[in-house]
Amino acid sequence: MKTELNITLIARGCAITGDMVVDHGISFFGLLDGGIISTHGLLHIGEGGLVKGSAQGEHVRIDGRVDGDVHARGSLEINGQVSGDIFYSGTIRLGPRASLNGTLKRVARMLTIEADSTSDEGPIAGPRLDDVKGHERAESNVTELSRAMA
Repeated sequence: MKTELNITLIARGCAITGDMVVDHGISFFGLLDGGIISTHGLLHIGEGGLVKGSAQGEHVRIDGRVDGDVHARGSLEINGQVSGDIFYSGTIRLGPRASLNGTLKRVARMLTIEADSTSDEGPIAGPRLDDVKGHERAESNVTELSRAMA
C-alpha cells in the first residue's frame, strides 16, 4: 500500500492576510499576516518567509522569520528569527543563525496545542477566524491563538 504525502507549498511572492490551518505539512516562503497551524507533519517557514502571527505545529522548522509565538508539539528547529515566546514539548535545536527575542518554555505536550482530534461536540471544525485585527482572538477548540498584534 502506498503512503500518500501531503505538503502545501506557498512560494515567494505570495502574500496572505488571515489565519491558515492545514491538516498536513506546509512549506511557507511567502508573507503571512496572521497565524499558521499545521496539525500533522512539518511546518516549515522557509528562508525569506515571514509570518506576522503565531506558528503552531507538530514538527516546526524556522529558517525565515516569525513575529509571534511558536508552539511545537514534537521537534523544533530554529535557523532563522523568532520574535515571540517559544513553547515546545519535544526536542529543540538552535542553528548557528538562530535569533530569538522572547522566552523559551518547555511545557507538557498537551499545553502546546490544547485539543485532541475530537471533542464532546464531535470532530474539530478548526479555529474561528472571525476575530477583528487588534482585538483578542476568540477562543478556539483547536488551540489558544492569543497573540498581540504588532
